[in-house]
Amino acid sequence: MVARRPVDARERDSVASFLRLYDALEQPFSEQANKVHVTASAIVVTDDRRRVLLHLHKRMNMWLQPGGHIDAGELPWSAALREACEETGLPAQLVGPAGEDGPQLLHVDVHGGPKGHTHLDLRYLIESPQVPPTPPQGESQDVKWFLWHNAVDTAEAGLEGILRAVQPGDARIRIARHTDAVECAQVYLRSRAFALPTVPLVHADREVRRWMADEVVGRTDMWVAEVDGTIVALMVLDPGRDQQGWIEHLYLDPAWMGRGLGDKLVQLAKERSPHGLQLWTFQVNEPARRFYERHGFVAEELTEGAANEERAPDVRYRWQP
Repeated sequence: MVARRPVDARERDSVASFLRLYDALEQPFSEQANKVHVTASAIVVTDDRRRVLLHLHKRMNMWLQPGGHIDAGELPWSAALREACEETGLPAQLVGPAGEDGPQLLHVDVHGGPKGHTHLDLRYLIESPQVPPTPPQGESQDVKWFLWHNAVDTAEAGLEGILRAVQPGDARIRIARHTDAVECAQVYLRSRAFALPTVPLVHADREVRRWMADEVVGRTDMWVAEVDGTIVALMVLDPGRDQQGWIEHLYLDPAWMGRGLGDKLVQLAKERSPHGLQLWTFQVNEPARRFYERHGFVAEELTEGAANEERAPDVRYRWQP
């Protein structure tokens, strides 16, 4: 678990909390022994990966993945499969070989549960034929197969990151549309939280959404990357002066970092500003600095951040063809 790459800032924090809390538990899988305990849940997808299943939790009134407590002597992945079958009535099965350490751990989330409990939730990938769910009496009757972009929009915050990470398909880069504003703001906020945890975000989330809708989308040279209806990256360009363009913003959803999408966006920026590009980034953002340097950008100016809203030290990069 220590070595896993989190899909977003929430999972990064959850892994740290899991490791800290788990070590203090004498019976980590028992809900009777401690209000803090390990649970297991299932990300249920169709066997062709085109849809994902959610159910409306009866008490919490949120669309969630199936899951629950682990029975005595039960392994977490076995509990995830059992809960998926019990709650949905589907002929589900675990994805991947179950070796000595079980199938691949897909996601970790630490969250509050009913009765004041804290759940250290381990999540596994499970698949089923796309047949109608048949939940038994006593379980939530609101169980549905969702298209991926609808699931991302509908699910609670702790589930969003892994749905974005598991969503199949290739990203298509296109010009931004007015209808993209809400999703672009979400990508911006998720990316900032993951990549820049030590740099303060000086505006509330609602202000970021308003700024994105009123001042950015439709008013700038803005491009997005979309996967079957889900926005996963954004880039804003400025033609600049003296044939030197600027990358004003370049943000990838954390679940899509490391997949080559940033390379494609930078290449697009170079094509649109073939005589040169400049950009600012924060000095603390070492992954971004390595990324830009790999693409031929050279640091030309370092400041203490007096000109940016965050007042955080920054660096200006330039690329010359």
